[in-house]
Amino acid sequence: MIPLRCATYSRYSTDRQSPTSIEDQIRKCSEFAKRNGWEVLPECCYADRAISAAGSDRPALMQLLRDAQSRECPFQIVLIDDTSRLSRNLADAARIFERLNFAGIRLVAVSQGIDSRSEQADVLVAVHGLVDTLYVKELAKKTHRGLEGRVLRGLHAGGRCFGYRSVTGEDGTRLELDPNEAETVRRIFEMYASGLSLKSIAKSLNAERVPSPRLRAGKQSLGHGWCHTAIREMLRRELYRGRVVWNRAQFVKAPGTNKRVRRARPHGEWRIVERPELCIISENLWQRVRERLEWVKTHYQGTGPTGLLHRSASSHNLLTGFLKCGTCDTSLTIVTGRSGGRYPRYGCPNAFNRGTCTNRLTERRDQLEQRLLSELQREVLKPEVIDYAVSEFERQLTRALQGMAGRTAQMSARKAQLETEIGRLVNAVAEQGHSSFMLSAIAEREAEVRDISEQLLAGGKGSIQQDIQGIRRYVTEQLSNLRSLLYQDVPLAKAELSKHVEHIRMDTDPTGQFYTVSGEWNLLGGFQTFRDPRPSQNARIRMVAGAGFEPATFGL
Repeated sequence: MIPLRCATYSRYSTDRQSPTSIEDQIRKCSEFAKRNGWEVLPECCYADRAISAAGSDRPALMQLLRDAQSRECPFQIVLIDDTSRLSRNLADAARIFERLNFAGIRLVAVSQGIDSRSEQADVLVAVHGLVDTLYVKELAKKTHRGLEGRVLRGLHAGGRCFGYRSVTGEDGTRLELDPNEAETVRRIFEMYASGLSLKSIAKSLNAERVPSPRLRAGKQSLGHGWCHTAIREMLRRELYRGRVVWNRAQFVKAPGTNKRVRRARPHGEWRIVERPELCIISENLWQRVRERLEWVKTHYQGTGPTGLLHRSASSHNLLTGFLKCGTCDTSLTIVTGRSGGRYPRYGCPNAFNRGTCTNRLTERRDQLEQRLLSELQREVLKPEVIDYAVSEFERQLTRALQGMAGRTAQMSARKAQLETEIGRLVNAVAEQGHSSFMLSAIAEREAEVRDISEQLLAGGKGSIQQDIQGIRRYVTEQLSNLRSLLYQDVPLAKAELSKHVEHIRMDTDPTGQFYTVSGEWNLLGGFQTFRDPRPSQNARIRMVAGAGFEPATFGL
């Protein structure tokens, strides 16, 4: 009599479990087969290593099911140690059970004594599948609760974070600053706040061979280095400002798979812990970056009034994204002269690429940019413009210092109150003995006093010396060299230019031979530390291409 031929399926969940678990499961199945006079085929021992049973998209399991449903299936029985090896999802367990039954393959769970040939097999598979499902859910809850406790105790919940290193102690793992990586983090924030794009920052760091974040285990990359997406995530990480925000999202597995999908949690479920010892960047720098992120989102993602396309931010042409066709209101681009030694010329893409616009007039890039910037430089160097810029800076600085003076008085009063409370608590400890509550209260007040003292010293009288004449000279020198400043770094110049101008309208004259150019120049810029509550003061520029510029007028 020919013995029944068997296949085995074994699995373990994570790389933290022993790899020998697979061999142990195969051994138990082989011993069971030998007792029953069956034969285990060595080539039919299917195993999934370090893969969760919450999903059914496991390579070995899928191969087992394909072989079981093929015409040349070499086995009649599938042996498993227990039903949890097959699946920890009730629906998946029932589906796999049905597929094997339909293919005429017998399924046996050795440890639980379940045999699909038995009439009670359906009930037993359902019961054990329910138990396995509940086990996974309860385990997830306990793991989440444990991680939450670690975060609230000031411990690290896991994972690597650039700028820090993990230090394991008796009570668990904590984060501490990595001086070299922290300096890189500060540099990235400063570069972005100054106007550099994400791609420009990444290219600069890679060119200087600045060490990038390490790859996760199992990840491979031939061109490993800084990328703009990693920098964007770093700019949003609140840990760099000394604040741990945990439980912001959860990962839910797609039904029937082990693919995880990120889902945001309600704000009320977030756990926020202040960790000032982990602070890398100042609050002022954090706010500057937030301000620019919002500005870029408005201007370069099509959600703002300017509607600048994202591609214009990285264009090497200074005015791409700013010039607007006066006929169809689309952005002018370089339509001819990209290659072949010809001069690049700005034109309407709707006219040249689609034929949907009647404006077929083009203008050489170098001549247009030179004339426009020359006129702009001449107009903004007028004495009344310099006077306005300097007086506006002085007014905003004075207002800020007045607000700082009021805040300084409040901090001084608070410091005096805290010192009085500390004195009372110290006297109480001397008379009644110390307690953990009173010592904690003293420590909290002393920490607040130190913080206030540092702020008062930083903003004390005499710490800011302003020389208005020096500011005037600096403004004049910078504006006198406007064209060279804009051409030193085109991507950076485009970001800076976007603060001052939304668009430049290019209208054709009645003959269709020249452009009449009009636009508004915001002297104060689009995003700044101090906001001007008054309507912005703008410079209106008008130009006729090929025929010179008409005098611009400023609304002062």
